[in-house]
Amino acid sequence: MSEADDRALLVRIARSDRVAFEAFYRVHGPALHRFVRDLVRDDGLAEELTSDVMVEVWRGAGKYGARSRVRTWVFGIAHHKAIDALRKRRAITVPLDELRDVPAATEGPEHAAVRADERRTLEAGLASLSAEHRAVLELTYVEGFAQHEIAEIVGCPVATVKTRAFYAKQRLRDALSPAENAR
Repeated sequence: MSEADDRALLVRIARSDRVAFEAFYRVHGPALHRFVRDLVRDDGLAEELTSDVMVEVWRGAGKYGARSRVRTWVFGIAHHKAIDALRKRRAITVPLDELRDVPAATEGPEHAAVRADERRTLEAGLASLSAEHRAVLELTYVEGFAQHEIAEIVGCPVATVKTRAFYAKQRLRDALSPAENAR
């Protein structure tokens, strides 16, 4: 969906158009849920938070100031709600559940086992990162946001996003190094 389409939907949502809201939810809901779930590590809580984000979209569509892309605005709401939930739970760790690979039909059992082991190692490395570091990696590599958009979403300067990305990759590399050295 294009930015113009997103903005048009927001205009309609601001006028209490339920059809537009349902369309917006269908388009953005799955990615928001995945992002929030990866931050809070709880599918039930992620469902609740995704709904909360969409309620904010419903209520705040008329206040959207077009200072950023619609998607950036919505992911910013999601990020803040997820971090607030984590603070309430006092548990700031995050995995990447989206790394579930379906084995290729031609893949042998040995290759599938190696891939599963690599996936577990990567998930453990990602889980060792702070929510702030994990969010930057998720927003960059899974959601495809640019650094200036990530800065808007997480509410910090671009330089902080760059620093978080650098340290997140470094920590992830360090976490994965023992596994690499063992091979």
